[in-house]
Amino acid sequence: MASFCVLAGRETNGGRWHRLALVYAARRVDAPLPSRRRYLVAAVLFASMSMLAALAALHVQGLLPASVPSADEPFHYQGFEKVLRHVQPDGDVDFSSVGRERAELDLFVASLASFSPHNRPDVFPTSEDALAFWLNTYHALVLQQVVDGYPYLESVEQPWPGRFFWARSWPVGGRRMTLWSLRHRVLSGEFADPRVHLALFHATRGGPRMDSSHFQPEYLDAQLNEASRRFVGDKRHVRLDRDTVHLARLFETYREDFLAALPEGRRGNVLQFVWAFLPDTCEERPGCDTRADLDHACGPKLDRCHIVFEAEDTSLPDAAARPSRTER
Repeated sequence: MASFCVLAGRETNGGRWHRLALVYAARRVDAPLPSRRRYLVAAVLFASMSMLAALAALHVQGLLPASVPSADEPFHYQGFEKVLRHVQPDGDVDFSSVGRERAELDLFVASLASFSPHNRPDVFPTSEDALAFWLNTYHALVLQQVVDGYPYLESVEQPWPGRFFWARSWPVGGRRMTLWSLRHRVLSGEFADPRVHLALFHATRGGPRMDSSHFQPEYLDAQLNEASRRFVGDKRHVRLDRDTVHLARLFETYREDFLAALPEGRRGNVLQFVWAFLPDTCEERPGCDTRADLDHACGPKLDRCHIVFEAEDTSLPDAAARPSRTER
């Protein structure tokens, strides 16, 4: 009987170990499931992040769709022209006054949702019509964005560099456009005219100035030439110092665009483009550098000078006196 009990005990213990082994084996079979779940979660997260990245890219490039409301009246620039009366002769802008009379600016920006050369080519039949529209649109959106942040916004670099140009979008002719998309995808991508870089106001004291008149298709070529002469004739942008030429960083950023506009045989030096818009005399701008000055310093081929590209002053070109931070 004792032997039987021992054997029975052994059988009982053996059964228990057998069941434990089955449980262990079952757990080993199920072991990959948590790993598969992790892979699935990782795949979903990757797909979600990829989708967000794609949407962000479409946002920045101005490719997201926008509704096109019916227009109450034909497209015009009259309201925007009234806003531009607050631009001073030196190019500074009275943003405070623009803010107090922003109704005209907001109405013009609202009208952009219904019109653009992309969705209404009948309204903008020529390339001059289209380019004038995009230039005026860019300037209006820059002004609205500055006014929305004024007086706390002191530089387009706030709160971090670049955000001013890509974070916000506006409906323009069926697309939600950012300032970045207007400048790089439309103005640079659709129009091979480097003078645009010297005429495009982007709310910096060291950049191109805004004019007190909007761009008009019938005078566009003359307006772009004047904007280029104004930019190049400013010592903050072009300055000779013996055999060194100090140029605005803009000439380095868009160097290839400027070189592409030059005749064959003169495309190796951006100073050739600068020379074309320097004045012959300084009667209108005392103390400026002239074409003869550049020829004398750099030689007839303009290849004997050292070029230094200067950083841009990104503070707002604000015409109004502003209190210091400690006074606010």
